[in-house]
Amino acid sequence: MTEATTMISSLKDVLFSLGELSGALLVGVGLGVVSMLKKKHISLKWNTKRESASMQAHSKVHEALTELRVLIRASRSLVFQFHNGGKFSNGTSIKRFSITHESCAQGVLGMLLETQDVLLTRYMELVELLDTKPHKIIKVSDLTDSSLRSILEINNVVYFSVSPLKCEDLLTPMGFVCCHWCDLSEMDELHAEGITETLIGDVVESSNRIINNHLVHAHK
Repeated sequence: MTEATTMISSLKDVLFSLGELSGALLVGVGLGVVSMLKKKHISLKWNTKRESASMQAHSKVHEALTELRVLIRASRSLVFQFHNGGKFSNGTSIKRFSITHESCAQGVLGMLLETQDVLLTRYMELVELLDTKPHKIIKVSDLTDSSLRSILEINNVVYFSVSPLKCEDLLTPMGFVCCHWCDLSEMDELHAEGITETLIGDVVESSNRIINNHLVHAHK
């Protein structure tokens, strides 16, 4: 009986120890789960906050774009952004651009859906104009025959301007703002009111800086 009693007592001690160990493990797991959920909740709140700030910045881009269009009486104002569209066989990036924001006057057809993933190499004249004539008012009929002239004429553009957008480092190209006038009378009316192309260009440049700043914040 003494030996049996000793065995029972030892078994009780073992079971008690296992119980304590299990309890400790459960507490540890519980604390781990709580900690994980807290971190996930904090991360979710942080991501939601960032997404909200980005959406607000994009909304401000559209507001500034619309304000620009109304001020200069353009038919369209658009933001094009550069992006990587894959790679060539040698590993170099295929540069493309797409419309990301657009504001159109009443009755003017948009270009957003049809202008996505466009090869930049098709429009090298555009790249040159961004370097040589930023913010300037350009007459489409003055352009040489090119893909750029063709796409503008297809969309009934008679005058346009392009303004470069830069990333936060102020060096890396982000894209460009483009304004379209689809009716000769729009520019004639501005001239009749004494609003010169130089003044229009100044408004375009000023609005471009505002849009650029909003886009930088949207990408953070």
